[in-house]
Amino acid sequence: MPDTATATSTAITRSEALMRAETSAQNASGARRRNVVIALTAFLTVVDLFATQAILPSLARAYQVEPAQMGLAVNACTFGMAIASFTVAILSRRIDRRRGILFSLVALSVPTLLLAVAPGLASFAALRVTQGFLMACAFTLTLAYLGEHCGPAETASAFAAYITGNVASNLIGRLIAAAVADHFGLAANFILFAVLNLAGAGLVYVSVGATPPMPRTGLAMSQNSTVAGLVAHLRNPLFARPSRSGFASSLPLLALSPSLTSCWCGPRSGSR
Repeated sequence: MPDTATATSTAITRSEALMRAETSAQNASGARRRNVVIALTAFLTVVDLFATQAILPSLARAYQVEPAQMGLAVNACTFGMAIASFTVAILSRRIDRRRGILFSLVALSVPTLLLAVAPGLASFAALRVTQGFLMACAFTLTLAYLGEHCGPAETASAFAAYITGNVASNLIGRLIAAAVADHFGLAANFILFAVLNLAGAGLVYVSVGATPPMPRTGLAMSQNSTVAGLVAHLRNPLFARPSRSGFASSLPLLALSPSLTSCWCGPRSGSR
């Protein structure tokens, strides 16, 4: 009898271990799929941001302006991003995450498509500002969604996946833009990126669930909660130091990238 009991106990232990291993494998597989979706969403959200820099020389010739002028118009999207980031921070608790991301990505395809027929430098810059505003709206709301719906053990990998997609869009977007502009012209390039924006909206539609409004509690009840929260963050050394480092490391990249593109890129055959 003792031998039988021992064998039974051993079998149960092995069965439980096998079930735990299968559950762990399923969770790992689900996490990988989730991270792929997150990275792809990030890629399709900000792929327009730096891709246009790869075709800056062709744009300068098409609009018959100096590369420095074209570089300023191309990077005007950063103004829109700055405005959107603060606006979303103020209104974030009133915005449904899923609807906000969907609207931003669908709307983003409109200025992207209109860039194909922008008649002058001023209209091109205005469309880039609009692009930046909508990209930042989608970007900020997606990060908010991840922060609110990922557990402590999932948050780091989810954010890492999103940043990975962001960085990949920087490189791959440039390569796509250069190749398409060279072979099919500038207009085809912007049409393709508009389609990519809509693909991002479709991905969000099938992968992001509906979200209830965030409860207004504590500091959120104050009318100045956003400003108070920002001041509190800036006074926190654990937040302020990485923020300053990020600003200092990103500023040279954003400032010099258009100039380096103009200097290093040879003549391109892209036409409007």
